[in-house]
Amino acid sequence: MSGGCEHDKTREVIELRMKEYESLRSEVVQRIGTRQQLAGYAGAATAIAATLGSDLGLWRVLIVGLVLLVAYLYLRDSNDGIQRLGSHLRLIEEDVNELARDAYGREILTWESRRQIQRNGERKVWKAVGRFGGWHRDDPRVSLPEPRTPEASQQPGQPGQQPDSSTGQHGNLLEE
Repeated sequence: MSGGCEHDKTREVIELRMKEYESLRSEVVQRIGTRQQLAGYAGAATAIAATLGSDLGLWRVLIVGLVLLVAYLYLRDSNDGIQRLGSHLRLIEEDVNELARDAYGREILTWESRRQIQRNGERKVWKAVGRFGGWHRDDPRVSLPEPRTPEASQQPGQPGQQPDSSTGQHGNLLEE
């Protein structure tokens, strides 16, 4: 019976972590939408300011420069926020995947980890442009774990695992 109870607890933890994951993904999507809107507004404001009558002279250049500076700073901050959310999403992925491997024998989330691996493999020029724009951070710690074999998940002495008194197998400890 305790095996079923542990499985239910694992399922509940996965469900809670998935709710957090979905909430953060929703925030990322919202930030991307807001970023795109601002880019459109900044482009329109720049076009209007650039095409105003020549009577403005230096003021026109200052207005365009100010609009572009404010837009750049906002976009960079927004991109940086999205990167921070992505880092947290990768942590949730690791946690959920570890629980899912133990409970179901396979991983269920990989998007953020796979995307970060792609970012880490980009050419240096694109990385530099991405750092300038705030949408790239190197994170060499990110890697996709190898699939677990049933034998590997039952080996004693793995960090964070304790023997299950009912089965004698090693499994992750879940806090109650």
